[in-house]
This record gives sequence, C-alpha cells and structure tokens, in this order.
Amino acid sequence: MLVSLVQQRKLERQARDARRGKLGRGRYDNIVKELVDVIRLAFEAGATGSLWGLEGPLRAGLRSDLCLQGWGWESADLIAREILAEAFRAAGAKRPTWNEGQPEWTVEAGTIIERASCARCHKPLPDGRPKFCSDLCKASHHQRLINLRRANEDTAIRMATRSI
Repeated sequence: MLVSLVQQRKLERQARDARRGKLGRGRYDNIVKELVDVIRLAFEAGATGSLWGLEGPLRAGLRSDLCLQGWGWESADLIAREILAEAFRAAGAKRPTWNEGQPEWTVEAGTIIERASCARCHKPLPDGRPKFCSDLCKASHHQRLINLRRANEDTAIRMATRSI
C-alpha cells in the first residue's frame, strides 16, 4: 500500500511538472509573481474584502488565455489552479473555514448583524426576532446548513445553487 501511494504521488508530481514545463519555469514563476502583486494590490486598495477576492476571475482569465494559446480546457484549468495556489501561498493567504465563508459569520467578536428581514425567507422581521421571522424559518435554515456540511462536493454544489 505504501509503495503504491509513493508511486501515485510521484506520478502526480511528474504530471504537475509536465504541465508547468509547458509554460517554462521562468514564465510560470513570472506569472505567479505578477499575480501575487495583483492580489495584494487589490486587497490593500480595498477592491476586495480578502486576499481571495479575485480567485474566480483570475482563474477564469488564466484558463481563457491558455485556451486561446492552444491548451485544452482541462489542462489549462489545472495549471491555472496550480498557479493560483502558488500565488496565494506566496501572498500569505490562508483559506477561511467553511463557517467563516458564510454570510452569518461576524469578523469581530461580539459584532451583531442588524437585520430588517428574515435570513431565510426575507420577510420583514417581527419585533423581538433578530434573525428569523419564525421558528419554522429558523429550523429550516439550520437544517439546510447541517445538510450542506454533511454533503459531498457534488451534492453541496447542487444544494447551494438551487433556488430556495
């Protein structure tokens, strides 16, 4: 088992190096360096709320440029992901936990999100109810979060993208 795991890692490393090799080491390193500068500049300027704020557009842009240069979509996406992972590591970005990525998360301890509408159905909140309009909405919301946490990747994507 250990030998096969070592062999698998070696093959994965060779495949990654082959993809990088198609770019050339110098070009790869230069792209990473430029992306680190863009990521930091956007964050410091307040254009993004975190160092991760441009992850989607940068990945799509890199993938698109590589496809226009003749790369296949899958290999372009893999190398774009690897380049961004290296850029985020170099920028010192630490990926937030799942909970920290949710709208309910508060950055500072004790910060209260003041709401005028229900967090689930968006109806106006009755007096004395700070987040949900009813116990039914509260229970439904929390059950959905539990289901998302337990879901595998495909199911979680399907759940997150369907309308409520």
